[in-house]
Parts: sequence; C-alpha cells; structure tokens
Amino acid sequence: MDNPESDPAHQPEHQDLQPEQLMARGTHAHLTGESARGLDLLHQAFVKFGEQHQPAQALQAAFRITMIYGTSGQPALFNGWLARSRSLLAEHGSAADGLPPALEVAAGYHGVLQLHQALLSGGFAVVTQQAAEILRLGRIHHNADLQALALVASGRSSIYAGRVPAGLDMLDEAMALVLAGECEAIPTGLVWCAAIEACQEIGAIDRVSQWTEALASWRAERPQITAFGGECSLHTGQILALRGSWGAAIDEFTTSCQRFELRSQPYSAGVAQRERGDLLRIQGDFSASDEAYQAAAEYGCDPQPGLALLWLANGSNEAALAAMRRCLDERQLPAQRLALLPAGIEIELRLGTRDAAERLLSELDGQADATGCLITLAAAAYAHADLELSKDDAHGALPYARKAVQDFGQIRAPYLCARSRVLLARSLLAVGDTRSFHAEMQAATATFEQLGATPQGAAAQSLLQQVGHAEPAPGGLTAREVQVLQLVSAGHSNRQIAQELYLSEKTVARHLSNIFTKIQVPSRTAAAAWAYEHALA
Repeated sequence: MDNPESDPAHQPEHQDLQPEQLMARGTHAHLTGESARGLDLLHQAFVKFGEQHQPAQALQAAFRITMIYGTSGQPALFNGWLARSRSLLAEHGSAADGLPPALEVAAGYHGVLQLHQALLSGGFAVVTQQAAEILRLGRIHHNADLQALALVASGRSSIYAGRVPAGLDMLDEAMALVLAGECEAIPTGLVWCAAIEACQEIGAIDRVSQWTEALASWRAERPQITAFGGECSLHTGQILALRGSWGAAIDEFTTSCQRFELRSQPYSAGVAQRERGDLLRIQGDFSASDEAYQAAAEYGCDPQPGLALLWLANGSNEAALAAMRRCLDERQLPAQRLALLPAGIEIELRLGTRDAAERLLSELDGQADATGCLITLAAAAYAHADLELSKDDAHGALPYARKAVQDFGQIRAPYLCARSRVLLARSLLAVGDTRSFHAEMQAATATFEQLGATPQGAAAQSLLQQVGHAEPAPGGLTAREVQVLQLVSAGHSNRQIAQELYLSEKTVARHLSNIFTKIQVPSRTAAAAWAYEHALA
C-alpha cells in the first residue's frame, strides 16, 4: 500500500517553513478565526522545534495549543497536551537543577497551564503557590506575559479565598501590563477576559465597564482578530443591560452566542443565552425567555437564577424555590454564590420562608462588606428593605430603600433603581406620606415604561390605582415637582436636590423649568415665596 504521506496532497501545510514561521502563522490563524488551521500549523511548529532540539520553543508552541483546547471546551485534549508539555520539560531537567534562561521562561508557560487546570478544579492553595513562582520568573526575565498571567490567576484565587481587596490589586496590576501593550495577543486576551469575568462575579462594575470598553477598542484597532469576540460582545451586553440599553444588549448577546459557537465554546454560548433570557424575562416576553434559558441549558450552562425567577413570575413557586435552593447548594465559593443570593432572598420572601431569607441576607451582607462593591451594597440594601416590609416594618425599611435607590442610581442602573423606588414608595405609603409615595411611584413607572419593563410597570400601575390619585397640588404641580419646590424653598442647590432625590442634575433643572412655567414665576426666590403662600414650604 502506498504511503499517503508521500502524496503531495497529504503533505503538511508550509512544510518548508521554519518552525518560528509556522508558530507565527499558526497563532495568527487562531486569532483570525481559523482555529483548526492554526492548531495544525502550531503542531507542525511543535514537531519541528523538537526535531531541531529546541525544547524551549517547542514548549511555547505546546502552550498555545494547550490553551486553545483549554478555552474551547475540550478538556481531554487540554489534559493530553498538558501531559506532553510536562514530559518535554522533564526530559530537559528541572528547576532544582537549574535551567537555561529560555527553558526557564518556557517552564513558566507550562506553569500557567497548570494554573489554568488548578483554577478549573478549585485548587486555589496550589494556584497561590504556583502563581508566585511564575510571577518571580516573569519579573526576573522581564516577561510581561508571565507576569500578567500569574497576576490574574493569583488575583482570582485571592478573590475566591475571600481576600477581595488584595485580589483586585493583582487584577489591576495585570491589566496595567495589558493596557500598556506589553503582552502578546493571546496572553492579552486571556488576561483581559479572566480579569473582567472575575470582577463581574463580585460586582466590581467600574472595572468591568472600563476594561470592557478598552477591550472593544483594542479589537476595533485589530479588525482581523476574531478571537475574544464572543467575550467582548458578552461583557459589552452585560454593561448595556445594566445601563438600560436593552435592545442593544440583546443584540450583543445574540452576536456573542454566534461567535462562541463558531469558536466551539458551548458553555460560553450558554452564558450569552442566559443573559439574553434574563432581559427577555424582565421585558415580559416569558415565552422567548424560556426558550433562551432552555438553549442555555442545552449548551451546558445552568440557566439559574433567571429561570427560577421566571417560574416565580408564572406562579410555579415551589419549582422556583427548589431550583434556587439546589443551585445554592451546588455553589460553595462565596464569589460564585454572590450572583445567586439576591434572587434566592426574593424567592424565599415571596414564599414566606423568612428565616431562610434572613440567612441568605446575612451571607449577602458579608459579601458586601468583603467586596465593598457598590452594586452588592445596593443589592443588600434592597433585600433588607424587602425583608422589613415583609415584617410590616415600614420605618425599618425606609433607610434601606433610600440607600438602594441612591447606590443603584450612582452606578447608573435605571431598572434596579426603579425597583428600589417601588420599595421606597411602599414604605412611604405605609408611614402615611402619600404625596412622596406618588412622587416615587411616578418616577419608577416612568422608568419602567421607558425601558420596556412591562411586568414591573404593570405592577406599579396597579398599586397606584389601588391607592388612588394624589390630592391635586396647587398650580397643577406633580408630586415630584412639589418635592423639588420644597427643597428649593429650603435653600438647596440643584446638586443638593439631585442628591436628596437620587436624580440627575439635568432632571432637576427640567423639573425647575416646568415649575417656573406652571406657577408663572421667573426665579428660585419667587418660586420659594409662591410655595410659602400656598403652604407647600
């Protein structure tokens, strides 16, 4: 039988190229969306480096191959190439015996592969020790890739161990190397995505936003690079969703899922579908939301807590509770439980299991204290307000509801801020302040309508109808305009009014303009005098 390798059609691509050229072309092919071709070229480079007795360079090729498999949902091939890398390194001595500089650097890259494996298996003590050694090698040899990869791994490990400030410092240092352009393309993308994901888990929204925008700019400057496109769209969509640009966010999640599919990253495609399902649920499209959650599950991604909240909205209370408790039981790391706690508390309270809700809230308080992240502090305040209202303690709920409105407003999360306003309004109504109740509810319903949050908007309108219309204010002023006028009469500036009512200064200025027009006065002083004349101040 003829040897197929002798047939030119079966000859490896670019067989006459030097291994350095093969590795460069293989890396480029992977980055530009030709992963299969890239892997083939990198394998050719690995073989040629071995034939030419260049173990350090062969380990560099092995690193690229192994990480491609490790980030594309192919654990068996990842483990196989990790073993090849380990065997190759063992053939040429050990760190204890002293390695040549190039091989010592290559050993650092092999260590990064071990870090990746340890993070996936939860071996955080191992990560801390190994990352310190890789960081040492990176600094000794002035290798920015090793430094950044070690720092991001150590940072995530520290966060998972509860050392959040120290972990964030390490992520900041890793990103400083990346943003300065000191790292190669593959390590740049790996560090970028890992750092954003770590901050997303604990609610460090400021970093997520800044780094996502920077990643999008980096990719825009390199349009030929398709790698990390799924991650970029996913994180962009998450920021857009938080800020209230829901149509654009859903488009990003759809694009993200498609990009992950093309690069054989099924779990990540499932995450994009889960995020898409969350927005569809909030908008009231329960059928499409359920389809998105089922798609997430088919990709291997647990669609909770969103699916449990969908079941709760549809009246399947026991199913929602069972799913939420199961999900929390499966997650042991505090950083990974954080995203589940607010939904868990909400479901427990709706079903009347207040003791269980209080236990989860105690955990959420601990996470808020540990991270210091504003979105987590706001979520804890919201949950406290909800809990106090469930006890019919409106006075106890008021300060928590106000803090939730303030904190969610500060991070520019309009939907979450509006939900908090509803809790604040309910608290105000319970203590007899009906005019303030109407002001907060009007602000909340306006936001729900603007965003397209149909279920929340309908519930808010229903509550307003139950309470009835507010007593008409003099001059045809709305409840919110009365609040603004009262603060003007007390000598508050626009900035102070904005802070007091958790509005933007632009919104305050618009209210003042409307007030001046309605009561036909030219100035703040005249408006204050009018307020005193009509018993509003």
